[in-house]
Amino acid sequence: MFGLHDIPDPDLLLPGIAVAWWGWLLLGILLTGTACALIHFLPRHSAAVPHSDTCFRNSCEALETFRPHLAKLTLAEVATETSFVLRHYLVLTLREPALYQTHEEFLLRSDALQDLPRGARDRLAPLLSELASAKYGPSRIDPSASERMIDDSLRILQGLESTRERHIA
Repeated sequence: MFGLHDIPDPDLLLPGIAVAWWGWLLLGILLTGTACALIHFLPRHSAAVPHSDTCFRNSCEALETFRPHLAKLTLAEVATETSFVLRHYLVLTLREPALYQTHEEFLLRSDALQDLPRGARDRLAPLLSELASAKYGPSRIDPSASERMIDDSLRILQGLESTRERHIA
């Protein structure tokens, strides 16, 4: 009567459904197969930067589209659009956040255009300053000044493209 008894099996006291080892194995195989199928069949969306030649060509074409309309556009409108095209090119090719900054913020940033050679920086900074003063200055229609602005921007774009590092696959 005073004998020791074995401890009862605690699994019988726990709530839940007992799953055999092969059930867990089957579930693992099913989940792995589903993940592999999703990775394989879902389209891959990457933030691909447009090809460098395309960026340069598109920027030049955008600047050239203003030429026929220079007699109707004010200097401020031409300067705004030209500045936008140049800054957009910088975003696409150098990952430069200049498009999202004011001219003053851009000038005050110490790392602005750090990836460019000094000569390209020395030519681009004055043009951007000229464009900023034309954007915020008195607005008048001046086809010759607008033409010069576009020509200067095209020369700067050509210079930027020639100094840009190429990635050869």
